[in-house]
Amino acid sequence: MNESSPQHFDLCVIGAGAAGLSVASGAAQLGLHVALIEKGEMGGDCLNTGCVPSKAMLAAAHKAHIVKNSESFGVTTSAPDINYAAVHKHIGNVIKTIEPHDSQERFEGLGVTVIREHARFTARDTIQAGSHTISAKNFVIAAGTRTALPPIDGLDPAKVLTNENLFALKTRPEHLIIIGGGPIGVEMAQAHKRLGSKVTLIERAEILPKDDPHMVAIIRRALTDEGVKLFEKSDIMDIEHTESGASVRLTKDNGDQHRIDGTHILIATGRTPNTDSLDLDKAGVTVNEKGIVTDKRLRTSNKKIYAAGDIAGGPQFTHIAGY
Repeated sequence: MNESSPQHFDLCVIGAGAAGLSVASGAAQLGLHVALIEKGEMGGDCLNTGCVPSKAMLAAAHKAHIVKNSESFGVTTSAPDINYAAVHKHIGNVIKTIEPHDSQERFEGLGVTVIREHARFTARDTIQAGSHTISAKNFVIAAGTRTALPPIDGLDPAKVLTNENLFALKTRPEHLIIIGGGPIGVEMAQAHKRLGSKVTLIERAEILPKDDPHMVAIIRRALTDEGVKLFEKSDIMDIEHTESGASVRLTKDNGDQHRIDGTHILIATGRTPNTDSLDLDKAGVTVNEKGIVTDKRLRTSNKKIYAAGDIAGGPQFTHIAGY
């Protein structure tokens, strides 16, 4: 691709996660001239820091749980020896198995022009990505979301875990304090407890607030039965980072105060859309706190531009992004 002159495409896709890859693949196979721009890793959150590594960890934790509870099936054995570094390797191997399907090489083989740069709009129909100037008949913004850090006194973003660095750990957290009781927080609470960590889960409301209360009651009971310490309806007063980890002070809804000392803190309090660095105002695209505003056809306020996946503000699941 000639970087010195503007390039024109039928379709330009920003973001190589589940939504962006689905759009780029389908459009290329229909014969469109497609550009795909990705500043990070191909495959996006799902492959690298989201559903693939989390489900791989859950699978390992499930195996450990089966061994621990095999006696109820008439099988007596010793407690499992959990090698957390080997679990980390297992997660990496699962990612590597799927990587070729989402790779730059595969998409270039489909005829897609893949540009590994940060994209920003310079006009309603033009993007700058590094040294590349790109115009297109239509655009699809599928730039995803990132962890939303809560405004807690004392919280140092450099000293906490998020989904972006959790799966890089090769040493098991001795005591993992999880802030946020949504799907990510609950999954990682159970997984790490089953893999041998002490786990405390803190939620300002109740865990899984968007799900069926009867189902949530079953999950709550399973977590507590397995040894996860739950603090629901609890507000965090502050966090103090220490040499050995961190100390969290919280107040329950009944006024009781608690101090929890842990070795690691995982932030799982929700997501924020990656709209702030795209210069969407120059493209005439309307955004709100949930992401890019679209109609039922995923079209934005600029009729040439569509939004798909998590950044479009809907339910943040891979199957929905791909669909």
